Amino acid sequence: MTMTALSTSFFHIHRETDGDRLLEAVCDLPISGVELDYRLPAAVYHRIRPHLYRRRIDVVSVHNYFPLPLEFMKIGGSGDLFSLADTRREERLEAVKRTLQTIDHAHDLEARAVVLHCGRVEMAAETDRLYGDFRKSGTLTEGTREWLAKKMSERDRLKPAHLDALRFSLEKLLRAADQRHVHLGLETRYHYHELPGPDDFQPLLEEFDGAALGYWHDTGHAHVNAQLELVSEDTLLNGLGDRLIGLHLHDAQGLEDHLPPGAGRIDFKALASHLAIGAIAVMELRPGTPADAVREGLAYLKTCWEENR
Repeated sequence: MTMTALSTSFFHIHRETDGDRLLEAVCDLPISGVELDYRLPAAVYHRIRPHLYRRRIDVVSVHNYFPLPLEFMKIGGSGDLFSLADTRREERLEAVKRTLQTIDHAHDLEARAVVLHCGRVEMAAETDRLYGDFRKSGTLTEGTREWLAKKMSERDRLKPAHLDALRFSLEKLLRAADQRHVHLGLETRYHYHELPGPDDFQPLLEEFDGAALGYWHDTGHAHVNAQLELVSEDTLLNGLGDRLIGLHLHDAQGLEDHLPPGAGRIDFKALASHLAIGAIAVMELRPGTPADAVREGLAYLKTCWEENR
């Protein structure tokens, strides 16, 4: 089993010169490559880019929207800066334009994939109420289950228009991705109103069958979905395993995710068979994770892979 790659998400960037420290940290870790994530400012990226080649650091994937544009420095990077499922044409086309830029960067870096957040159903999701109720007792009350069922009905009523918008976006993006030999990965989402939802992956992948499109599994997001009783933790991975192109590997405890593997409740040993088919494995941790915790997470994953060879 090959080593795991690491997302640059673990490293907290404060200033442009932190790019040098990021390179040193990456080169000092037992990883197979890196995923460049959306928090990486454009100035830092352009500073370190030539060194990625010189130090032979393999960029396995890039997370949209990348790099963090200068105009968004104050609010920070996000995979949700723009929505590919926006029903407003100009806003959707802006999301497409920005994603095309990410695809171009991925091509230049010879990365295999771009990870996509695809937007959301525009509604009053009231996620604070949902998560607050869960955190009080570690489960959902009957009242919250009934409330959530109504909210999901509202989501499903509004969703078709957003899925149509997403299809328009993917048609444009996949033409570029095919030409640039880059795969697009539809990532498991955290919030119930984000797209694709659990029932949306298969129809989208079937509709664009043969294109450079696949499923990107996020272990922490899947765990949270299971905690909220939205879908069982292994349903997506088992059902979409034949379209799997990559995984974000991080642990979770309750609704807290992006923890180092081994620090939560996720069974990583069960993932080994999916990695054996050649999916990209990227450990994705929260910013500011200490180097020792990063190493421990990598060591834990190595043990899981070796025990299941």
